[in-house]
Amino acid sequence: MSYAALYSFFARAFHHPPDKDFLALASEFTELEPYLEQDLNEQYSWLFEFNVYPYASVFLDASGMLNSDWSGFVGGVYEALGLELSLSAGLAAPDHVAAELEALAVLCEHAEVDDKLAKTKAEHGQRVLLLEQLLPWLASFSFAVKRIDKGFYGVVCDLCLKIALEHASELLGQHSAPGFRFAETTETFEYQQPGDFKKKASEARGKLQSLITPAHSGLFLSREDITQLGRKLGLPVRFAERPFMLENLVSSAADADLLVQLFSIWKALAEQEQQAFKALTSDYPTLSSFWDAWVEKVSKTGSYLEGLS
Repeated sequence: MSYAALYSFFARAFHHPPDKDFLALASEFTELEPYLEQDLNEQYSWLFEFNVYPYASVFLDASGMLNSDWSGFVGGVYEALGLELSLSAGLAAPDHVAAELEALAVLCEHAEVDDKLAKTKAEHGQRVLLLEQLLPWLASFSFAVKRIDKGFYGVVCDLCLKIALEHASELLGQHSAPGFRFAETTETFEYQQPGDFKKKASEARGKLQSLITPAHSGLFLSREDITQLGRKLGLPVRFAERPFMLENLVSSAADADLLVQLFSIWKALAEQEQQAFKALTSDYPTLSSFWDAWVEKVSKTGSYLEGLS
């Protein structure tokens, strides 16, 4: 398949639950065939509506919120490139992964023309969207999905990330990757006694908010991640927004004198994320600057949690 066809396929995969036409396309991928009998409609909703939100701002903006400044910035990029996207209708924000992938598909199609100027413009647009908008968060998004889904969508994320990295390598050629840096934040993770999370509620709440915001901590924690943390300690976790779920879990762990164990298990998640990035560096050493900032943040988070545990 061409890059245009591949990006179009992945855009449809992340945009809505699969229909018959999409499943027919998915059956052409040998890696996906074993999972086509699963209830993918239910899995899609569970994953992308309740757990891993497929919006760049959730991963890259310091607020960690939907429709933040990052969302508007991405919309401005589409406008500057003259793109009108069919899949953007109905999405909560323009920085949805499906919209970014569709934009790449359109630009790849535009590059398949004989007009030299149009071709150059389309290739420039691909570099802007892929290198500056999608790759800075696609790996972290993929890891978050694969951590809780070992089936169809976990494989889709693997394939999508692989294609995007191969395409980036081709676009860069002999040039060095531009890399990515988060906007400066004032958040620092400094060691506190575990008891402080119980005694200093307001301060602890701020730390927990930062720990659950990827632009601060380098680690996206889904509702399912938090639920699994509770299960490993035998603690119930009330279903709510992620920050409240995490706060409730920390409070329950404090009451049960299990904070040390909680932070230790949480630290293992940060270490798992580090290893995933290291594996990418091994496979794509020339592109490592795209996730250096993530590695730095998740490393600091791991050290902070180690101090607590």
